[in-house]
Amino acid sequence: MPIIRSYANAFEVVDYSQELAIIPNSWTLLGDVGLFSEEMLSTHTVTFEETSSSLGLIGDVYRGSKPAANKDDNRKIHSYAIPHFAVADKILPQDVQGKRAYGSQDTAETEAAVMARKMERIRRNFDITLEVARFSTLTTGNAYAPNGTIAGNFFTQTGVTQTSVDFVLGTSTTDVVGKAEAVIAAMQDNANTGDVISGVVAYCSPEWFAKLIGHAKIQDAYRYYSATAGQEVLRSRAGGAGLYREFIYAGIRFVEVRTVLAGQRLIPAGEVVFVPVGTTDTFVTYYGPANKLDFANTMAERAYLWSFRDPKGEAIDLDSESNFLNVLRRPALVVKGTTSN
Repeated sequence: MPIIRSYANAFEVVDYSQELAIIPNSWTLLGDVGLFSEEMLSTHTVTFEETSSSLGLIGDVYRGSKPAANKDDNRKIHSYAIPHFAVADKILPQDVQGKRAYGSQDTAETEAAVMARKMERIRRNFDITLEVARFSTLTTGNAYAPNGTIAGNFFTQTGVTQTSVDFVLGTSTTDVVGKAEAVIAAMQDNANTGDVISGVVAYCSPEWFAKLIGHAKIQDAYRYYSATAGQEVLRSRAGGAGLYREFIYAGIRFVEVRTVLAGQRLIPAGEVVFVPVGTTDTFVTYYGPANKLDFANTMAERAYLWSFRDPKGEAIDLDSESNFLNVLRRPALVVKGTTSN
């Protein structure tokens, strides 16, 4: 441990310990599990066609009479503008001049280190913005644009009424298995995707999760697991570092989401959102190209960052942006859960 001059008293020396870095959490659960697939576009508008096929029983008719008419598919177009998320920063001489490098004793700050630090902060801000946007769309059905530059709700615009299941976890006699089966049944009834739903995941607020595992009919299942049946440990935690408590019960994987990003909680208090696993195009994040002439009509990137040095040498401007829209292409498969008491 090095000895340096005291910052409080120029006539004293002190031990200089390792720096303490306070870095906000930027957990990205939905990004890590890959719930949303991604598609790069060359325009600032998402447009796709919805084709609805109908089946009907064919009745018998007398030979020689007019047969029943076959029906063609119904088609309609969905179109959404992609919102624009931009942030700027600047490197000034005073960021470097006379500054000690982070974590060092006597090394001077460098322009490259300042730029790397600012770029990393911008990247992390885009990461958490995307995570908040995805959870917001899952829980509300709204296109994420907190400043109102675009508006739209994927349930209303597709004519879908969202299924909501009240688990009534405050009542000890509630049939929790029956409530879980109601969620699964709602997905099965609306699974017109051609895909096979391989599972159901519930992203729970801490309040809802606490009521679930504290319910009279759940406590024993949460406390124990059957080794003879080959079941996995029910009280394991999701995520590589065990960041999220999870509980597998009645065919649903319940995940507690305690995360708060930049003051924004991801699941509203007392709520849970159920989503299917295994589908291919139910949840899609669309990216649009940068708002620069050089990038017009080019395939989008997830995010952009440019640096522009002032000809006078007085500053370096950092421009960055990301253009994305998270879309519930099949909103009927997203089920909301609550508990009335």
